[in-house]
Amino acid sequence: MRWLLVLWDIDFTLVNAGGVGTRLYRMVFRDMFGTELPSAADMAGRTDRAIVLDTLARAGIPEPRKHLDQFLAKLAALAPTGRELAVQHSRALPGAAAALDALAAFAPGRDAPGRDSADREVAGRDAPGRDAPGRDSADREVAGRDAPGRDAPGRDAPGRDSADREVAGRDAPGRDSADRDAPGRDAPGRDAPGRDAPGRDGPGRRGPAPGRDGAGFTTANVRVVQSVLTGNVRRMAEIKLSAVGLDADLDLETGAYGDSHEIRSELVHLARGKAARKYGRGFAGTATVLVGDTPLDVAAARATGARAVAVATGGTSADKLAESGADVVLPDLTDTAAVLFAILGVP
Repeated sequence: MRWLLVLWDIDFTLVNAGGVGTRLYRMVFRDMFGTELPSAADMAGRTDRAIVLDTLARAGIPEPRKHLDQFLAKLAALAPTGRELAVQHSRALPGAAAALDALAAFAPGRDAPGRDSADREVAGRDAPGRDAPGRDSADREVAGRDAPGRDAPGRDAPGRDSADREVAGRDAPGRDSADRDAPGRDAPGRDAPGRDAPGRDGPGRRGPAPGRDGAGFTTANVRVVQSVLTGNVRRMAEIKLSAVGLDADLDLETGAYGDSHEIRSELVHLARGKAARKYGRGFAGTATVLVGDTPLDVAAARATGARAVAVATGGTSADKLAESGADVVLPDLTDTAAVLFAILGVP
């Protein structure tokens, strides 16, 4: 049995929070220092600990670290206000709910027999009507059984193939970066956004794993633990997700949050440790998959040997995400089959 720990970023990967975080920062700053916050530091891909320190320094507050824990505590205490704001201003990004629901079919404790094939879009890439522009269906070979009647909200059901079928194996790149933005790296042999080519042999990429013929795995032999790796403090993370109905399929106890460490890559180790203790198995290397919208999400994956699935739904272009070293770059989460193929597709 193959197990995966999938760690989702929240802001601009699953949720557009409508500026809730900045509003709350302004409230806390006003409460603590009796004046208006001139501006918040850049938040994209960063942890609340790092953002608060930078924000206070930019505002001219002496010794920002002395105020860090108090600021974070007040931020968490604003949870009721945060929830009201989130309900008013936040929205789930297109495809997020369907992607979480589809991966939930592989959660521990789910019985493999009888899984709805709509929740297993792993390999139906040559199904009628599914060849999106720029995708090469030859890279996604399927054992093709039709599964009529699979219409679910937000999913293109007709012609999708059924579940437990083998997926073409994909390669995980070498990891070498720390938790930092890594634009400008050359990425020879990388495909266009949203495509993944099995068996690529460009620099930093491996061929199929030893003893494998590239055929991949059957979905009946996969278990997926879904959680979050986010810069938000935990209470705010819970509020943002629950406000848009995205919390049901996530094991938030296993997640790692922005009040635990300033460096994003350190959160990967925290989440792995929690998951190992809860599920009695390790999630080292590519058994952990990070899904996020910034180069910092990608850098955290590379620094910890995890896989990086990048989604160009934030402020970073697909090309920049590819340059930062993502294993797969998707334009968004609306193609559930492409999302599952990206996350489950590498043994």
